[in-house]
Amino acid sequence: MMTVLVVGVPDGEQLELLRSGIQRNPHFQVVSHAHDPAVALAHARVLLPDITVMSLPAGIDAIDSDPAALRVFRGVRGLDPPSGVVLRTAAAQVPRAVAGLAVEGAVHVVREGDFDALMRALRTIGLRRASCDPDEMP
Repeated sequence: MMTVLVVGVPDGEQLELLRSGIQRNPHFQVVSHAHDPAVALAHARVLLPDITVMSLPAGIDAIDSDPAALRVFRGVRGLDPPSGVVLRTAAAQVPRAVAGLAVEGAVHVVREGDFDALMRALRTIGLRRASCDPDEMP
């Protein structure tokens, strides 16, 4: 079973829909969630999630334009073993600077609301982690 940390989604209906949707697949278990970046990193360091599903703030065109998002991204990728990451963007079209972060089997970018793409990304990361050594950041 792959453990999942959800980051950047406030408590409420959207979080519950995301959590229940992920857990509908028996191979994924949401172990924690955090809206605050510092809390998210603390959870990640303790729980060492296989996958982090991170919602980027609306209007973000590059992850380094949001220091808190960049800190969480680098923090979960810097774990040992590194967490796979699914970046959810609210943009109608995924910004090029964010899309450039994608690494097959390690980091995927999906549009918020595209649940099929989210599940494909989770499965791809899960298969990679289950079949080989965890990926490493270059």
